[in-house]
Amino acid sequence: MVISIGIRGDKNMLEQGVIIQYRLLPAERPTNPNRIWKGKVIQTYLGMTYFLDCCRVVSLEPGYEELTELVLISQIIEVAKPQPEYH
Repeated sequence: MVISIGIRGDKNMLEQGVIIQYRLLPAERPTNPNRIWKGKVIQTYLGMTYFLDCCRVVSLEPGYEELTELVLISQIIEVAKPQPEYH
């Protein structure tokens, strides 16, 4: 299930394990500013005094596996709940 949150969305959708799609900030000087990146949330930092709402993400992009970075809520385009694993 994919849920678009953007800037005004429900931040409660962000939790460990969800897959997000996001764009890099202009300050990161991306070569393709419209590229959409995909990552898995490993930690959220929401509602903390003196800090911007963000999450730590591990990249799911080929060639960038295991790279982690902080992603601001405003960068997020979509949030997808992980599919349950059946054994």
